[in-house]
Amino acid sequence: MNKSKLDSRKKADPKTDYENLGKMLTNIYESGYINENQSYKSSFLKGIFGGVGGVLGATVVIGLLIWLLSLFTSIPLLGPLTQRIQNTIQNSKK
Repeated sequence: MNKSKLDSRKKADPKTDYENLGKMLTNIYESGYINENQSYKSSFLKGIFGGVGGVLGATVVIGLLIWLLSLFTSIPLLGPLTQRIQNTIQNSKK
């Protein structure tokens, strides 16, 4: 690609780029190249698995963070905070 084409691409309006992309995707669906129902199913499953993965990942990170904070009970600023967190967790287990 020569420099003039690169410069013109940088100046292109992002809105028109998205509109062109939308038109191209519509043409793909209308041509029958991609099964629309299969596409909806795969998008739905992708969303479900992404949500479950996010929840599991956040649970692991929070668990590791609480465990890491529990190691610093002797530090003046973190000690009372970690002690309160440990007490809350122990009380919720009862």
